[in-house]
Amino acid sequence: MKPIYPALAFGAIFLGAVFWASQSSEAPVEEQAVEQASASTDSVSTGGAVNSEQVRSEEQRSPAAEKRGDPDAAQSAVTDADLLQEPQLAELNPDYPTMAMRLHEMTARRDGQAFDPTKVRDALAAASAWEPSDDAGAGLDLTEEERNDGREFIEFSRMKLESLVAGDTLELPVSQSGQNYQAEITQAVANNDGTVTWHGKLVDELGAVTDESGSVYDVTFTSGQRMASGGMFTPEGHFVIEAVGEQGWIANASTLFKFDENEPDFIIPDEL
Repeated sequence: MKPIYPALAFGAIFLGAVFWASQSSEAPVEEQAVEQASASTDSVSTGGAVNSEQVRSEEQRSPAAEKRGDPDAAQSAVTDADLLQEPQLAELNPDYPTMAMRLHEMTARRDGQAFDPTKVRDALAAASAWEPSDDAGAGLDLTEEERNDGREFIEFSRMKLESLVAGDTLELPVSQSGQNYQAEITQAVANNDGTVTWHGKLVDELGAVTDESGSVYDVTFTSGQRMASGGMFTPEGHFVIEAVGEQGWIANASTLFKFDENEPDFIIPDEL
């Protein structure tokens, strides 16, 4: 009978090797799990930092864009409130129910010049582009005779005229005739010299005002950088208007032409 000790010893060694191998193969898995968990934590932490940095960058970029005069930011500032239809604007002119539409028209005919929506809104609230002035045209280049020839001096609102678009109505108070006419703007034209001309016609509650021949009474205003002028044909005569800056005057055209009774009103040909 052979001794069993060597066999038992060999078996113990084999079992020990198997146990060690199983422990060795499980250890890396646990370490890998720990490493993966650590890496995942680091990734989340890093991602959070990146996201926070992006948020801070976006928060800082918006004011910076506004400070630079970013076109998108400026456009948003102008149109956010003004794109909405307003009952008051729609009542004034159904074709221009929003401030943005009116501003676009004004800017286009002035070659991109921007206008303050608040000032435009205030101008639209006024019924007329002028009101009487007691200043007697102190800032105007007129002679003493011209200051006392009966013309009416006015304070002229250039913004009111500038804000007008086709379809708008405008009151035309004229003290010399004792009338407060009403005109409807039919079109506004940008001229090659940089001026803008508004064309219109006299209207009343029945529509266009016409003369005996059926022709409408025309109204025209032209405005440049500093000066504005115009003419109004009415049943009471033809009135002209001129303004420099905010000061101006209105007069019947017939009173502006002076005739010297001592001078002949015909041309004497040169002696042959």
